[in-house]
Amino acid sequence: MAGADMNINSSEVHIQYRPIEAAFQATSLISIMVVAIVANTMNIIVVYRNSNMQTPRYMFIMNLACADLGVTLLAMPFSLITCISREWIMRESLCKLHGFLGSFFFCVSIFTLTIMSIEQYYALVKPLARAITIRRARYMIGLVWIASTLVSMGPVLGWGHFAYNSSTLSCGVAYPRTTLERLYLLFLVLVAYVITLLIMTIAYIRIFFAVRKHTNRIAKYTSGGLEVMRLQRRIIYTLLLVLMVFILCWLPFVFLIVLATRNVGVSKLPYGLGVAAYWCGFCNSSINPIIFVIRNDRFREGYRDILNEVWYGLRCKRPPKLGRLQFKKTWYLTKRTSTEEQKQHVVLRAIPSLTAIPDVELMSDHDNDENRESFSL
Repeated sequence: MAGADMNINSSEVHIQYRPIEAAFQATSLISIMVVAIVANTMNIIVVYRNSNMQTPRYMFIMNLACADLGVTLLAMPFSLITCISREWIMRESLCKLHGFLGSFFFCVSIFTLTIMSIEQYYALVKPLARAITIRRARYMIGLVWIASTLVSMGPVLGWGHFAYNSSTLSCGVAYPRTTLERLYLLFLVLVAYVITLLIMTIAYIRIFFAVRKHTNRIAKYTSGGLEVMRLQRRIIYTLLLVLMVFILCWLPFVFLIVLATRNVGVSKLPYGLGVAAYWCGFCNSSINPIIFVIRNDRFREGYRDILNEVWYGLRCKRPPKLGRLQFKKTWYLTKRTSTEEQKQHVVLRAIPSLTAIPDVELMSDHDNDENRESFSL
């Protein structure tokens, strides 16, 4: 996160927002924090409780929710306190911590979106090349957190420095004093924004053409496969929406970094750009979980379950057990006759059906008791 070094260069103009502006900033930030905490926590609970969502895709979504919660609980409170006091009243060590956490969780979010695009690429474009299993997904998530730590450690190790910026009401990577520090800002934008967006753009373009090709091919032969492709397309559109929202929310912040690399002082920045850049970035943490709820039936169903339990808990009643239709595999035995050998043979086929059958049952397609045979799985 970029900021202006007010402690080093005393000639810089100290931005002082008016009380009415500070009140609006604090109110909006509190609203963002409340929505982000509630929505991301519920998304994590829904994924944790639903065994059908224990897949790499939902693991990445949960990791994104953890990053958003980290920003909300560990970074936003510093900005809120500063917004209310209208100056930095905490220690310098906490300023450095605030700057590190801001950069760190920003990198975790963008890197998570990157591996989500990679997972979709292998699932749809190259499904037989390399499957992303649960184990590989865990390794990828671990790599995201390690890479985010290394990218954000530059100012801690002396490559750049953290400082308070009165225009952003936050601590972050200060305006560069040397060419080396300017290179760190460029490195941060290049690695955590430009390269990652380039990877995601290439992946989604390949995915788009692959899905369109498979959809046209499947539509000629079957309708069931077309429904599967429609579901995959819906997932892709959801991830693209998350990506577009991320780009729009963090674009003011990137613009602020670009101005910082050109040695544009605080006095020459557009009034309010600093707060807008940070607040838009914070707002992204509250929008992400809402997108998944709107676009995903499983999340909506999970929300209904949680809210139902909370409602009955407040009334000190036990929520009723709802009988839901689930996909059950019903096995059928089909007897066919070969035209060449005139011999009967049995074909076992699995047909998923929406039934409330508690067990997997094995049955014949024929009602004739003489032709019915017993099999065991």
